[in-house]
Parts: sequence; C-alpha cells; structure tokens
Amino acid sequence: MGRPIFDDEEEMYIPDIGEADEEIDIHGQYPRSNAGIALGWSPLEQQMFDMLLLNRFATFDREILDETARTVSRLVETFSAHEIARINAVAMMSFQLAAAEDKSFEDEYNKYIEYIKKHPEDIEEISNGGKNF
Repeated sequence: MGRPIFDDEEEMYIPDIGEADEEIDIHGQYPRSNAGIALGWSPLEQQMFDMLLLNRFATFDREILDETARTVSRLVETFSAHEIARINAVAMMSFQLAAAEDKSFEDEYNKYIEYIKKHPEDIEEISNGGKNF
C-alpha cells in the first residue's frame, strides 16, 4: 500500500475506515501530509505535527504557528514531562475559570504576586532552591 500524496495543499486528509457496516479497524492508520512523506516522518512525528497544525484549516497565520512551535520547543527544553502536564492542566483550568467565573488567569496570578509582595509571610512553601519572589 503506497502513501497518499495530495496534489492540493488545502485538501484535508480523512482516513478510509471502510463502509459503515464493516468492522472498523483504524489501527495503524494515521494522516500523512506531503511534507511528512517527503521528510520520511514516522507515525509519531506525523501525529505530533497534526496536533500542532490541528487548526491549520481555520487559521492561516504563520506567526501564530511559529509562536506555538517556539513555545513547544521552550517547554520541552525547560520542563520535564510531568511539569508540562501540570502546566497543561493549569492552562485548561484557566479556560474553565474564564468561562465559569469570568476571570482571567493572568489577572488572578498578578493579584497573587502583588499580594505576596505586600505580605511575604503568606507565601506558600515552594521548594525552589531557596529562591523567593
């Protein structure tokens, strides 16, 4: 079975999972892009970039893509996997905070920092090598 090549860059890949009445087995199926094929990407590499480019059909802003890629690179260089997962969880909760309480994570964080500057005795115990705010 050959790899699909797309003539049209804007064409969205939809895996063929068979007819509705057939038993569906999508094991080993994953989207492939022209770039991924040309670069010889593994399924993991293709899936990683598919996630990065998930909104590629809704936005055409190269600066957003570049900023996202730089953010991912910086996270991976700076944090361990469990820290990235924790940061991701906080980011998702910040969306919930905005939706449920109409509050901004950034505003609430800044309020916390200002409070701690005025009341250093209330700082939470954080193991950070003795560094404080």
